[in-house]
Amino acid sequence: MLNKQLIQEKFEKSISTYNSNATIQKQMALKLINLIERKNFKNILEIGSYTGILTELAIKKFTFEKYFAIDIINSKKYIEKLSPNIIFEKADIEVYTPKQKFDLIIANASLQWCNDLFKTIQKLQNYLNKDGILAISIFGEQNLKEIKDIFNVSLKYPKINEIKNHLNDNTYIEEEIKILNFKTGKNILEHLKYTGVNAVEQNPLSLIEIKNNLQKLKELYDNKLTYHPIYILSPYKL
Repeated sequence: MLNKQLIQEKFEKSISTYNSNATIQKQMALKLINLIERKNFKNILEIGSYTGILTELAIKKFTFEKYFAIDIINSKKYIEKLSPNIIFEKADIEVYTPKQKFDLIIANASLQWCNDLFKTIQKLQNYLNKDGILAISIFGEQNLKEIKDIFNVSLKYPKINEIKNHLNDNTYIEEEIKILNFKTGKNILEHLKYTGVNAVEQNPLSLIEIKNNLQKLKELYDNKLTYHPIYILSPYKL
């Protein structure tokens, strides 16, 4: 089970540094929004709105009556200033129960923090109106593989075949591999810290162990970091 308290603490600490360091997450948000061809919705729900990267793109592209945004972090001041029609609630999607259904549910780079991803996706599909759309981006099994290999710490990222097996045939699924280059291994650890991605429990390392691991990052991976975005749009065509 994920430590939701730790996740909350890490993302609260990185909220002021997230936007300037979340290079891949910004790219994912833009691609996800562009995949959605429909532009008119009554109610929209965004999960994991955090600092509003996806929120800002969504409210510029879509027309809507109400926009509901939830996040485990209390980032209300970042979200509600974007539009008077946004209603923010601090909540964990795995225990959240909405009072209405939605025409669009979106989530960018956030659902990997769920203990049960596919149970959550199934629940979200039940929150959709008849012609509603679920549009999410998550990370696949190769995500941050260098950190998993050297530091032996990682979220349980889904395999692409697992995703396909849990969704119907009328679902669009696309995956990408993106590589970030860093000058030093220390820069990689800073990048993870500044984006809150270090919110995974691990045994503390000594300074010698950290130094040795940073050397391995350089020798084995040339200080590169792999991201594995996966985009899901269901239903793809109405």
